[in-house]
Amino acid sequence: MAIFIASTKSISRGSGQSAVASASYRAGVELEDKRYGKTHDYSKKHGVMSADIILPSELADAKATVDRGELWNKAELAEKRKDARVAREWLVNLPHELNEQDRKELAHSFAQTLADRYGTIADCAIHQPTQKEIDRGADPRNFHAHILFTTRTAELDDNFEIVLKDKATIELSDKKRRSLGLDRVSEEIKEVRKIWEQTANDKLAERNLNLIDSRSYVDQGKDIEPQLKMGSVATKLERDAYAEAKAAAKEKDEVFNGIVPVTIRGEINAMIAERNHLVLQASNRIIFEKRDLHERLETTKRYIDRADQRLRDTERQIERTEQDIEWSSKRCESLPKHIDQYSKAVSGNTTRSSSTASANDKLTQRIDDTKQSIKAVTEAIGKSDIEINRAVEQSARPAPTPFDDNYRRAFLNRERRINRELREHDRQAHRESYADEKDSNDLRATLNAFAHRLMTRHHEKFSLRPGFRDNPADYPDKFDYRQVKILDRFAAELGLNNDFDDFREEQRRVADLFTLDVMQDNLNAMDILINRQKERKNYNEVTADFDAFITRLDANRTAKNNELQGSLGRSDVSRMTAETLTAVSYLDNIEQYINNETTADECKVLAQEHISETLRRTSTQYKLAYQGLRTLDSTERAQRHLKALQSGLDGFTTKYTSKLTTADLSNINDGLKVLDTKVVVNQPNNTPSFGFR
Repeated sequence: MAIFIASTKSISRGSGQSAVASASYRAGVELEDKRYGKTHDYSKKHGVMSADIILPSELADAKATVDRGELWNKAELAEKRKDARVAREWLVNLPHELNEQDRKELAHSFAQTLADRYGTIADCAIHQPTQKEIDRGADPRNFHAHILFTTRTAELDDNFEIVLKDKATIELSDKKRRSLGLDRVSEEIKEVRKIWEQTANDKLAERNLNLIDSRSYVDQGKDIEPQLKMGSVATKLERDAYAEAKAAAKEKDEVFNGIVPVTIRGEINAMIAERNHLVLQASNRIIFEKRDLHERLETTKRYIDRADQRLRDTERQIERTEQDIEWSSKRCESLPKHIDQYSKAVSGNTTRSSSTASANDKLTQRIDDTKQSIKAVTEAIGKSDIEINRAVEQSARPAPTPFDDNYRRAFLNRERRINRELREHDRQAHRESYADEKDSNDLRATLNAFAHRLMTRHHEKFSLRPGFRDNPADYPDKFDYRQVKILDRFAAELGLNNDFDDFREEQRRVADLFTLDVMQDNLNAMDILINRQKERKNYNEVTADFDAFITRLDANRTAKNNELQGSLGRSDVSRMTAETLTAVSYLDNIEQYINNETTADECKVLAQEHISETLRRTSTQYKLAYQGLRTLDSTERAQRHLKALQSGLDGFTTKYTSKLTTADLSNINDGLKVLDTKVVVNQPNNTPSFGFR
């Protein structure tokens, strides 16, 4: 976990100190001290990771510069008193959880803030513990920065040189500061400590790390006792004893578990550390017990809420059961009436059965009429018996009654099933509503992130430095030059500009512009905003074919150029003439590559850009080659080169008329001035061509 350390001290002549010597030691360099006539050489000092001079933004914008030796000799020269303060140092601890680049950016950002605040110049040196110090007991995580500031403000004189003028406000006495309406110096130092806290926490928050706090343990409400400052002498004694004990354990092949402190301050700090450890353990135990108690209370509350809900459900169930009983009682009162109706129905069926039997007897007497009639009547009688029996059985069978227990249980089970389905429907609707709200919030956060990335695409933290030709592989987390161009076109389509007062408000406005249609029309830009590294990798994979093609084509052209140059000569004019002769064939091959159906669209774009670059380069070569004819050492060589140039120019201008720009034409004509001629563009029937006059 990162710790907070931000302390300051003065470099004073009254203490026998020198600004030049201090800067030499902290930066690990050799400096000449002109005031004392000495040379301080700490160039062999280990553990210095970087040392940089940081100017106030006003001087940096004016492109002013100053080296370390000149700066601190000026600081010494500006002071006249024998006990003058010649520099001020801020010592800050750099969080070991950050990487080297982040630690450097953090230290420089803090130094730049103070340089702008006071108008002074900073000399920022970043140190790390050496292996020798670690072997002697030093903490390997002790990354820190020594930042020396001039005590006087820096300005530019009429000769554009840096001069040190008045004392910075932090160096003034409390009386002088009160006259200027400023707080005491002690309050100013507290304010600077807060600046370091905020600067460091911004960087830690970017990496999702624990933050630091500039307040004392008392102000933080922590029962932690601060340890005593060891000092250089006590620290050396402790480390010497540590190294001796470690070496002795190694000789005896024993496990080294540290040593008992050998100084009074070391013993006191060890006791304080033990006391703080016990307090921390007790505090953590109390915190965990409170957290556990709180969780148990919450669990109990949930159980009570569930019991209350079950009680309410039971009460509603009892109420519905009472209603069912009441309804069943009313039905039971009418049961005798229904029984009478069923009895009458049975009697009627019996009567109909008797009548049917008599009819059968009559039919039997008529059997003797004909065999066929007997058979038909017999079959009819048989069918009638079956139907009658069925009718009798159906009429005599009692209908299902809703007043028995089976019916009531079926009714209640059906009601419970319906209630369960209704509750499940309500829960599903609630889940869908919550999911819709969560999806909406997630979408809004994503669009805000896209807007932020688009608006900060030119910031040095997120993109490669313009004009430096940085390698994207060295800065994989930043937008490369190609991606920035694509995002610039996307921003132009959206109508973005940098003229706004409230960044958050503008970010929300831009996020609203990311509609589905806009994102679908700009899929390339969206891929970059979503994941710049993945988009770069995909782009490189797609365009690898073009890179391989152009590499082979360049190799073939180089071989042909060398062959032609062998017949022309080995001068620069011969080299450029040979390249102009192979330009048309070179460009034809690229166009064939573009017209190939299997060529990816991204490769076609790169090939088209390469054609434009080759046309520009070839036009410039014609200009320089024609002008270089005057430098050839013989008329015969000049004629040979001129003939080759004329032959190449005829094919070049005829083939690529429509693709030459005004600047390309101007270059060719500048070269043809040697021959007192000029290339003109004839456009009959709107078809461009070239001729000479």
